[in-house]
Amino acid sequence: MSKSPVAPHLHRRERRVLTDDVSDAIREAILSGRLKGGDRLIEDELAESLNVSRGPIRQAIFRLEQEGLVIHETHRGATVAQVSVEDAAEIYTLRKALERLAVTAACERATEADFVPLNAILTLFQSVPRASMTRRRVAELDIDFHDALFRASHHVRLYKAWESLRSQIFVFLLLRDGLPNDYLTSWYRDHSRLLDLIRSHDVEAAGACIEEHIGGAYERLKAHMAERSILRIEAN
Repeated sequence: MSKSPVAPHLHRRERRVLTDDVSDAIREAILSGRLKGGDRLIEDELAESLNVSRGPIRQAIFRLEQEGLVIHETHRGATVAQVSVEDAAEIYTLRKALERLAVTAACERATEADFVPLNAILTLFQSVPRASMTRRRVAELDIDFHDALFRASHHVRLYKAWESLRSQIFVFLLLRDGLPNDYLTSWYRDHSRLLDLIRSHDVEAAGACIEEHIGGAYERLKAHMAERSILRIEAN
């Protein structure tokens, strides 16, 4: 009896899901700081820790390399990427261009169904008690909001480009400790205003809003990285 043509498809899907799980586990270890910049990713050790074979580990490392979280060098192997000022400049200039395109497309193509997750994220943000809001939680909501915005653009290749930056941007969002006094208020105000402009199909104003928003985030990041560099020099 010949094999069912469905069998190979099911097998490939199982492998894909396993790789997703392994990728998620390693990514979370990097984003949480358990794996730090410069740490080596040794396949045998990761496979033993996650109770999987080396195949899914190798695939996961390749995926995380595409996301910019891992660097692979010929003689050293895979290591967790370290954040630099040059990285920040490249990522945020590219992010600004991509977000401007996403906002323009969303103004033209977004439907009411696309606004549902964006509104839900803002509602969830408001529902979290300010005393219990952490930088990581804000970062997660921030990434979720912009992810939904790129989806609302209905531009497949643009969303793929955003996916390649998303994890790296999340790392930058987690760099600072604590939350400035006015940050939570300004976060909600800026994202709510952007959503209103997109909903009203105001391409020019929405584009200016997202450029100001991303530009401000980049300036805060640069200031933080410069301060951290000074502190490191003084400590030495």
